[in-house]
Amino acid sequence: RKRPDISRPVRVCFTDRTSANSVLQNSRKLKNSERFNKIFISPDRTPAEREKRRKLVAALKEKVRTEPQQYHYLKNGEICSREHLPRYRTTEESEENDSDIDQRMAEAVLLELKEAFDGFERSIDKRLEKMC
Repeated sequence: RKRPDISRPVRVCFTDRTSANSVLQNSRKLKNSERFNKIFISPDRTPAEREKRRKLVAALKEKVRTEPQQYHYLKNGEICSREHLPRYRTTEESEENDSDIDQRMAEAVLLELKEAFDGFERSIDKRLEKMC
């Protein structure tokens, strides 16, 4: 049953790994955008990969809780830690500039997704033409 208040996920396939990596790397910038902060992008994972990631994230959260003096993050399927970096920009103006940059980056990510989706649509149209 379809619910109009819930958006369904969209699966996007890229023709090359570079474009996919670019979108995935920049996808975190969407959360800083007022317009796109409800859009989430994640790689397609097998059930085994999802379970492994779920356990890794749980371990990361525990590490963050027990060692708050360090900055912890995931990289290549491992938990990494380092000292917190000092924040140099504190003025409202630099934060506004960051917001503008984040907005432009979010729009660029969505444009890449739109182009990929359009290419996907064209390939489906070509396959349908061949079938007819």
